[in-house]
Amino acid sequence: MKVSDFARYVSDRKQATGGGTALNQDEGVLYGDANAEARGVLFCWMATVDALERAATEGCNLVVCHEMFYFCPIGSAGLQPQQPAWRPNYRRLAVCGRAGLTVFRAHGTLDRITIYDAFAERLGLKNPNPGTGWDKVFPIPPTSVRDLVARVRQTMGLKQVRMVGGPDQRVTCLGLPWGGLGLDSNVGYMQRLLELGADGFIAGETDEYGLTFASDAGVPLIETGHAASENIGLELFAQQVQRDFPGLKVATFTRPTFVYAE
Repeated sequence: MKVSDFARYVSDRKQATGGGTALNQDEGVLYGDANAEARGVLFCWMATVDALERAATEGCNLVVCHEMFYFCPIGSAGLQPQQPAWRPNYRRLAVCGRAGLTVFRAHGTLDRITIYDAFAERLGLKNPNPGTGWDKVFPIPPTSVRDLVARVRQTMGLKQVRMVGGPDQRVTCLGLPWGGLGLDSNVGYMQRLLELGADGFIAGETDEYGLTFASDAGVPLIETGHAASENIGLELFAQQVQRDFPGLKVATFTRPTFVYAE
């Protein structure tokens, strides 16, 4: 299978969800050769130096990442000439060049195919309202924030979570600002969930602005982590690729890049 064949596969999967066939503007081959023969594919949340080195070790010359490959300032008009020399970018490119890797990004397309729904399913959430797309919320039996925190920690395998809200506050309808949709740059999405009736959030990544938005709205928010909320669907998609291409080597890399110091 060539990398271009994989791109068509992703496009076809997107079309099956009703999302059209075209990849999003920020997706596709970001480094390497679209016509290369894929000997193996490694799926990762972000194509970090560690993930790229793992791909090389595993014999996977195609790396499929969900998040950006190059670091550049928010709002910049594409990658500027000096930015490949930024240290994280330079180190990533050095591994790719040495190992002959091709990096392919599948961002919003994977959100649509597996990531959002897999996050909801892992949390045991069903019967969303209104039921389609990402603008939906999940009615639940009245549950205390204390019990929700325990449930999230258990189902997500987290030792601790960051949150706002009183432990005895009751939640009856959950919104899921997964990935980075709990960040201050995406509070418009959280507002939309409130308009749909959410009285609690289980988020991917948030920040103090996002936490304050939820707090001042009087709505509890529990943070799970950007990668943690998306790796579930990423691993599911990798399993589906292995099913559809049984002769292709498929690997995943989901190790976090940080630890909590005590």
